[in-house]
Amino acid sequence: MAPRLALITAPTDAVFSLIAAKEHLRVDADDEDGLIESLVGAVTGMLDPAAGGWLGRALRPQTWELRLDGFPCEEIALPYPPLISIVSVKYDDTAGVERTLAVTTGYRILNSGGLGKVLLAPPYNTAWPATRDDRETVRIRYTCGHAASPDALPAPIAAWLKLQLGKLYEQREAVIVGADVRSLPEIDGLVWPYRVF
Repeated sequence: MAPRLALITAPTDAVFSLIAAKEHLRVDADDEDGLIESLVGAVTGMLDPAAGGWLGRALRPQTWELRLDGFPCEEIALPYPPLISIVSVKYDDTAGVERTLAVTTGYRILNSGGLGKVLLAPPYNTAWPATRDDRETVRIRYTCGHAASPDALPAPIAAWLKLQLGKLYEQREAVIVGADVRSLPEIDGLVWPYRVF
């Protein structure tokens, strides 16, 4: 069975502030603040996995749980980099007792700080423990995403978001907030190097 992902805690921080969005749009008045915030959410949702986005990279801190039907023979790839922290690595042993693995003695983290997915592997020269033959016997909870600060996002991603925001704001009469929003193909090249499959 394929691994399953569950969103445990959705991101609560916007990719940029209302002030930054209004500066980009050159808006001084406050009467469209609600619309602008909704549009920021819409363009964020185009990329961020918590809203079903296609980038494969978490834009702001969020917590996920990867559920497996047992440990694989090789490393375990954690979706939606960058990794902030591993909350827990739990599994049900062959007797059905829940166990928790500790970092260094139970698993090690590979490719930390890289652009791609972080990998979990058993400690050097060891193997993953045996698990109960059941669904979701391995549960890895982790927090991922870019820090909630103005300069934490890579510049091309921030630029893509602002360009999309500008286009939606300019053509807002054709936009229904919360509906499926299409990206602008001419600027997608900004974020393609950051896409994670």
